Amino acid sequence: MSQVAKIGALVSAGVNLHSALELTGLRIEGEKPLERMLISAIQAGAPIQAVTARLVAFELDLERFKLELETANAVPIATRKLLIWLPALSIAIGQLAGFGTLAAIFQPIGLIAFAIALGLVAIGVKWSGSLLAPLMVEPQHPGFDLMKFSLTLASGGPLTASSNPHINELVSLSRQTGAPLGELVQNEIELVTHRSLQQSMAKAKRMSIELLVPMSLTVLPAFLILTIVPMLIGFGL
Repeated sequence: MSQVAKIGALVSAGVNLHSALELTGLRIEGEKPLERMLISAIQAGAPIQAVTARLVAFELDLERFKLELETANAVPIATRKLLIWLPALSIAIGQLAGFGTLAAIFQPIGLIAFAIALGLVAIGVKWSGSLLAPLMVEPQHPGFDLMKFSLTLASGGPLTASSNPHINELVSLSRQTGAPLGELVQNEIELVTHRSLQQSMAKAKRMSIELLVPMSLTVLPAFLILTIVPMLIGFGL
């Protein structure tokens, strides 16, 4: 059971908020967004069971969102790791094949070739790392603001102008059509979550292709250098 579900069960059972927070390990000044939303909703007088049910569902959705993004991002990240180790693999294969790769590297020409290959790999690591940097950032659920607004509605809070254009559009739509605002908000949360996930997965797929540019211009030449040059030196020896 999640901490959100635990505190909801405890408060609903009659345990005061302070004791429930101690038992679950949550804090009023908690840093996690879900903690802050839960405590704010409870203090605003929102129904405990309704709030915890929404937040538990949102928490599960958040974990699913992060897991699917991690799965999509794993492909370009693994591709980069594999290609970066190709030059080292060429040295091992050449040595095991009996070409004397290690001995050849310590020759003058071999040292120059090794230095060039090492420089190319360093450039490839930095270049590919800059491309992958956006994928390494902790993903943020796109529906946090909408969920906060949903909890404000549950607590009976006043409708004020929001900096989120989605919320203002939903409020305007509800006033014009009479549609339940709570349902509109919930549908919008599902929509923005699905849209953001699809965009992130498409970005990860594009990244797998874009990584081939720095890898093919840096790591693959380094692989060829460390494969061919020591081999030629070994034949000469």
